[in-house]
Amino acid sequence: MGMAVQTTYGFGFPKGTPGGLFDLSAHEIATRQAEGEGISFGVGVVTGSNKGIDVTIPTSAATTADFEGVVVHNSVMVEMDMDNRVRIGDKKTVGCLTHGKVWVKTGAEASPKYKDKVYMIISGDEAGLFTTSADEAAKVEVNGRFLGETDDGIANAEFLPVIAATEAVTEGGTD
Repeated sequence: MGMAVQTTYGFGFPKGTPGGLFDLSAHEIATRQAEGEGISFGVGVVTGSNKGIDVTIPTSAATTADFEGVVVHNSVMVEMDMDNRVRIGDKKTVGCLTHGKVWVKTGAEASPKYKDKVYMIISGDEAGLFTTSADEAAKVEVNGRFLGETDDGIANAEFLPVIAATEAVTEGGTD
């Protein structure tokens, strides 16, 4: 008599986790404080009320210069709530990846390809998620590029260091 054995499984897992480092290449993570509700791992955040201290979900007034980084899954212990969502509470310490490679949450209309520019959505229910130039959502370009396609609502992206503009200094005097 033969036994039935399950040989196929219906579980598909994404390649990474939102806010998880993509690899161990050079990266920098700044410590910040969550301002308000709605911040979660793998989303982009902007400067909050106290520059250099607080970060918050972007609003329609956000600009490229306001981008602080991506919230990484490193220092905050949180559990899923009863609605199966992970939320980081107000005033909790979070790590923000300012440059490096990380798994980010993508908007519903995002269709990234390798080396596409990264844009952060700045309004609506998808504020803080990342997308591409073709998406019609309100967005700002951030200093990054996608490293692959979306996989179950996340994609890997590389954020590059921002180099501050400096004024040219002239030497010498007048004759």
